[in-house]
Amino acid sequence: MEKRKKSPPLIPYILLKLLLRGEDFYEFSDDIDEIYHQLTGCGPRWKAKAWYWFRVIESLPCLVIDKIHWRSTMLKNYLKIALRNFQRHKGYSLINIAGFAIGMTCCLLILIYVRHELSYDRYHKDVERIYRISVDIRTQTANRIFALVSPTVAPALKTDYPQTEYAARILRISARLVKRGEKSFYEDRIMLADQELFDIFTIPFIQGNPQEALIRPYTLVISQRLAHKYFGSANPLGKALKINERAYEITGVVADSPVNTHMKYDLIVSLETLAEWNEMTNWYSTMFFTYIKLKPNVNVEEFSQQISRIADKYVGETLKNWGTSHHYFLQPISSIHLHSHLSYEVEPPGNPTYIYIFSFVGLFILLIACLNFMNLSTARAANRAKEVGLRKVVGAQRPQLIGQFLGESMLIAFTSLGVAIVIVRLTIPFLNNLTGLSLSFDELLNPIVLISLIGGGILVGLSAGLYPAFVLSAFRPARTLKGTVRAGVRSVIMRTALVVFQFAVSIVLIIGTLTMYSQFNFMKEQYLGFEKEQKLILPLRGGINTQKNYESVKDVFSKHPSISGVTASSTVPGRGVSNFGIRLVGEDDPKNQSMFHMYFDYDFIPNYGIEIVAGRAFQKGMSTDVMGAFLINEAAVKAFGWSSAEEALGKRLLTGYGGRKNPIIGVTKNFHFRGLQNEVEPLVMEFLPESFYYITLSIDIANLKETLAFVESQWKELFPGNPFESFFLDTDFDRQYRTDERVGSILGIFTLLGLFIACLGLLGLASFTAESRTKEIGIRKVLGSSVPGIVVMLSKQFTKWVLVANLIAWPVAYYFMGRWLQNFAYRTRLDILTFALSGILVLTIALLTVSYQSIKAATANPVDSLRYE
Repeated sequence: MEKRKKSPPLIPYILLKLLLRGEDFYEFSDDIDEIYHQLTGCGPRWKAKAWYWFRVIESLPCLVIDKIHWRSTMLKNYLKIALRNFQRHKGYSLINIAGFAIGMTCCLLILIYVRHELSYDRYHKDVERIYRISVDIRTQTANRIFALVSPTVAPALKTDYPQTEYAARILRISARLVKRGEKSFYEDRIMLADQELFDIFTIPFIQGNPQEALIRPYTLVISQRLAHKYFGSANPLGKALKINERAYEITGVVADSPVNTHMKYDLIVSLETLAEWNEMTNWYSTMFFTYIKLKPNVNVEEFSQQISRIADKYVGETLKNWGTSHHYFLQPISSIHLHSHLSYEVEPPGNPTYIYIFSFVGLFILLIACLNFMNLSTARAANRAKEVGLRKVVGAQRPQLIGQFLGESMLIAFTSLGVAIVIVRLTIPFLNNLTGLSLSFDELLNPIVLISLIGGGILVGLSAGLYPAFVLSAFRPARTLKGTVRAGVRSVIMRTALVVFQFAVSIVLIIGTLTMYSQFNFMKEQYLGFEKEQKLILPLRGGINTQKNYESVKDVFSKHPSISGVTASSTVPGRGVSNFGIRLVGEDDPKNQSMFHMYFDYDFIPNYGIEIVAGRAFQKGMSTDVMGAFLINEAAVKAFGWSSAEEALGKRLLTGYGGRKNPIIGVTKNFHFRGLQNEVEPLVMEFLPESFYYITLSIDIANLKETLAFVESQWKELFPGNPFESFFLDTDFDRQYRTDERVGSILGIFTLLGLFIACLGLLGLASFTAESRTKEIGIRKVLGSSVPGIVVMLSKQFTKWVLVANLIAWPVAYYFMGRWLQNFAYRTRLDILTFALSGILVLTIALLTVSYQSIKAATANPVDSLRYE
């Protein structure tokens, strides 16, 4: 107790401890402690404490200035030493900076991509209260989940559920011909919407009143881009645009649709235009996207359960008789882009798997760069041993040495970060062209991102420099000054493990890239069940109606000798396909189904080379075939439970709720009307001229240029005022794989960069190995060793490392790529040749990398080698 009373005040004592180190602290504190104890022995203790506080405070300015001066001097000294080391060992410094810069570039590009993907629809005000209504339609044999619902759902939610603050319906329509004077273009980002859309979505108005823009029929709001496109600098408000020859008044101009939204727009037409349409009261229809904004503090889970069976209140009995049920659910708008893969999405959704893949790839590439630095630093430890010994002899403490080496690694890290930022700025346009995205460098200018970059630079510097700093600072002065420091077994094992890990990661990435390319080629080359080559497709847009004259249109194009066939259809393989409910008629069990539908004429089956396995196709001259008969595919036969295709013939089907009742006259072999990511699903086909929106021309490509000129000239005569558009089916069908192909291309680039970084490290190690064995090589040459023998000796250990890396990488790659291939209904096999090719490729690159240094060392003059050191 007496000792505690005489001890000096704690706070000033701690201040001294922080500002003074070692002998300085003890010398200063002993002096004032002695006086403090004298004061406490001859007077009040509070006076002694006051004196102690005063003495410390009085000394603070000098102590702080001295501390700062000492720190700045040491920092300046550390920086000078680091720069000298960089200059003295330019090759190693360049390898480290290049490796870090490339690794950080990959990470920054991936960061921009990930931020872009995660930012979708998060810019809306009160985004946490905005949801899309989707529906799970369940039949007796199957269920299908739609992003589209009935147009009656939104009014019912507003009427029956007070939790709903706003509700809006959106009807997306296909491209329409838009005219303004002499200007006419097909526009494909058109939708009809309720007025409350602007209360739910954040769509800034540049001109017009958002509260009244869509309250009247035949009015529309256009984007700023379209306003400039059709009106230039003139004010478009109150003026008209013609859509399929019908005039619509412009009531507003809004900011262009952001790139990070799933619901992109250019023209928003008032849904009041369709107020008298019968479908607007049809509970069985699935045609509208429906969005709601809930009132604050609504229990979302409870509300979702309440609305699940909302249709039962209005059409429950009919649904029950059909053996069908509609289950509605909420989707947060911010999760739609990445996590919603329902039927009839607005646009192809993103894939969260690729975000994880790229994130891990970026981190692994950066890890390879860090391992390079650690490897080269520890490998060259002996070269800096004397420096460490001298510093310790003159009084340097181990923490000071650790600080110096960490400072060098931090300097390299931040230099590399600066280089990486410049590279990212230059490569963003290239990445956008490759991915089809609209990534922006401005993502990195966000204050939070900038702080994260600084923190990331520090983390990378510490991660890469911590192990070498502790290794280097642990040398004993006596041994280092005698020159007896050699790499220990533990150091060699660590270095070997790091190299093996680097190449194992590189091999996994190469196998992944090759497997992706193999899968994409498999999908492109796989027979689809129809002939997709040499098919020129003409979309019938802009209100073109061929219901009555499609035969005469076909005859016009058939006149050219290079056109061997013409057919009309509602869609073509690879494009959207309708989906309706369907059931058997006249059977005890109607077997309610939800199936895809296509409509085409009698020339479609022979022109596309689709095989009929039972019955017949539609035939010219058979008037009963028009809207009076069905074809189905083998998948539909299986869905209805029939044992053979012949059993299906003559069975009658009913489409929709109260639709057409017609017999099945034929069964086609399964063909891929969608991409190979999906199984071939049940398909019903009809001859329905009113739904023909595409013309397919089977052409001979021998005179392609002249044939295309003929087709375009005939189009202009048949459909004056409608711009000519065309595409080839094979190219368009492969469009479905474009996103995956882009991912494969990006992964391939990152794989090459990762392998390049690993080879940079290998080059550094090969150079160090050759340098450290200079005398040995000279002696071997004097004793008669050949140049090839020395090259093999120096390359042998690197070959072993790469072979071990293969053994580790192959099982890992097999597991993960097997999992990835499960995403495809039709997929290639994991081939041993892919694994072998990856291993041989990496081994070849590694040997080429080390061969330069090996040959250089092996061909050196032995006299110079023996004089080394």
